[in-house]
Amino acid sequence: MFGSDATQRFTALVQQRTGLQAYGDRFVGHFQGLPAWCKTEMVGNMAGSFRGDGGLLGGLAGLMGGGMAHAMTGGSFFMKHEYVIELAGNRLPGGSIRENTSMFRDHTWQQRQAIGPRTSSGVPWIDQRYEVCSADPRFMPYVCSSPELQQMLGQWPQLNLSWEQERVWLELIDSPTRINSHFGTEAQQNGEMILRGLYLVAAAARATFAR
Repeated sequence: MFGSDATQRFTALVQQRTGLQAYGDRFVGHFQGLPAWCKTEMVGNMAGSFRGDGGLLGGLAGLMGGGMAHAMTGGSFFMKHEYVIELAGNRLPGGSIRENTSMFRDHTWQQRQAIGPRTSSGVPWIDQRYEVCSADPRFMPYVCSSPELQQMLGQWPQLNLSWEQERVWLELIDSPTRINSHFGTEAQQNGEMILRGLYLVAAAARATFAR
């Protein structure tokens, strides 16, 4: 998906699906009544570079996806997708829910770190599947008691969701090949992936509201 015509089509589809408008290097606006923005960019896999996994040539893999380009470069450049809901004026305790590290899930290339010490969500399956952290042990059980958030969590791959004082932030950093295996090319080109990310971060924001 290259060229100005493709970019215009993509921008129009994102606006149609989410209501967000292209502004500089991101889409900005209101999603489900909440101030939101999202952004996609190419980033270096610093851990991979230190291991000698392709160096600067990894950018080729980011542009071309998997296959030969990934084999040539080692995938040292990843794509970073960010979805953010702004909650100005709030003072949330802060917390995060991230995939547990395993042989299939690597945290080394993630840029947004855990917020606070390890704690419990109060929901057994969430505690089993994810790394739940917060400085306030009451905060994560509160937000994780939201049925909407529980439903959305398991639908997102490589979860790295965090609550700051005034915003909720979802980050996805991975190789184009793995992202494509989760979402498919069409969802990335027609705005569906952005819509799904915004649904999750909006649910996480609503989970902080008084119930």
